Amino acid sequence: MKLKIKSKIMATDIKKTWKNTQKSISKLHEESKTWLSELAFIHDEIKFLNHLLSAKYIDYLFAGLAKRIEIFTKKLIVEDSSGEDLINRINKHELLLAELIEHNNLITNINYIDQHKNLAIETDIYFKKYKNLKKQIFDVVEKVIREKNIKKIQ
Repeated sequence: MKLKIKSKIMATDIKKTWKNTQKSISKLHEESKTWLSELAFIHDEIKFLNHLLSAKYIDYLFAGLAKRIEIFTKKLIVEDSSGEDLINRINKHELLLAELIEHNNLITNINYIDQHKNLAIETDIYFKKYKNLKKQIFDVVEKVIREKNIKKIQ
């Protein structure tokens, strides 16, 4: 009886290494869920940023930043679309995980492990790229607010 329990526990470990560490099925699933949560949050943030840019559009025009705002708006559309694509791919990845678990094929499926590693890299790149765009947008908004406040003081 102990052998069966031990083999089931061992079956949940991935034999391939991630930087010399093993990952369990639950860890792989948890990473995917974290990515999905972050991507959903970014999707909501993009809606907010689009609203922020459009709500203050007259101020930005006045500050001579219309072209930058237009570029930011287009980049936000691209990032939102890329995020949706990642969400769809991660959801498919999660469905594959469930299927592999059901058929007890996860450990031998090198493609799944490689796919997970690739998704980890892609999501990390996406998060960094989005954060950089968001920082640029906040810098412009901050500049406009600062200039507006200076004009109010004068």
